[in-house]
Amino acid sequence: MKKEIGVYIDRTYKVVRQDLINRFKKANIDITPEQWVLLNQLEKKTLSQVDLASESFKDKHTVSRIIDLLRKKGFVDKEQDPDDGRRFLISLTELGRSETAKAKEHVYASRELGWENISEDEYLQLRSLLDKVFVSYSK
Repeated sequence: MKKEIGVYIDRTYKVVRQDLINRFKKANIDITPEQWVLLNQLEKKTLSQVDLASESFKDKHTVSRIIDLLRKKGFVDKEQDPDDGRRFLISLTELGRSETAKAKEHVYASRELGWENISEDEYLQLRSLLDKVFVSYSK
């Protein structure tokens, strides 16, 4: 039996992403799901661009492009790291914090929709299985 997982992960990602896009649009929240991932990381702490890419599992070019868009919207600041002039530190602005706070309830509602037919044990099992697949590809 051929074990296909990529198509299932991809189709699930697409419906989750579209649900968030629809929720953000309806609520006049000016971010994309990809931007949300970075904003959510930055809400916890200021990060270097490299660390932000690592913690969000995005490549550095994608993160750079998203940061540029978020800067244009006034949601993040980008400054040279005083300890290492080759690095940039990314932080949320007050406007970015406000937009992130507005987005949270819609992100949580979307997650609830996705998990409504899955028990806690099934969720934990799914996470464990996906972690195993991730580790296999990370070797």
